[in-house]
Amino acid sequence: KSLGFPTVYNRKEDCYQVWKDVSRYPKCNLLITNPPYSGDHVEKLMEHVTRDKTPWMLLMPTFVHKKDYFQRLTTASHQQPIYLVPRKRYIYQPPPNFRSKKASDTHKKSSPFVSMWYLWGGSREVTDEWYRLLQQQSKSKGSFDMARSKSALRDLRRKPKSTR
Repeated sequence: KSLGFPTVYNRKEDCYQVWKDVSRYPKCNLLITNPPYSGDHVEKLMEHVTRDKTPWMLLMPTFVHKKDYFQRLTTASHQQPIYLVPRKRYIYQPPPNFRSKKASDTHKKSSPFVSMWYLWGGSREVTDEWYRLLQQQSKSKGSFDMARSKSALRDLRRKPKSTR
């Protein structure tokens, strides 16, 4: 709410069931999520978010942008997202008591996948405006890099870290 979103919907429920029932689907200005990376969850999420014009911010593995379904769905819906790449890898910690502690788990607190943000503003114009605002933030904060295409992401990986 402090970020300017007066209505927040965050319930532990089966999103696939909610998506099927229009009467249960929450009214929202923005969808922010970090979906499970296993199975076909990411593909189902991409099918959902590319169906309408609700802006989205998705924290997903960096490899998702290379998937055929991602390319097919974003191209068909004319959604060209911003790829926001943190310069420092995110560390994911499971909730307390999620799994039993083992000596071998000491350094296994993170996902085996490197993550980045996929952002789409609901229209090309809004997404372009987000990109401009993020460029300004990137220059002053320097905690992330950005791209708008697969080739630009590839170029980021090739760029020496000292010149970013």
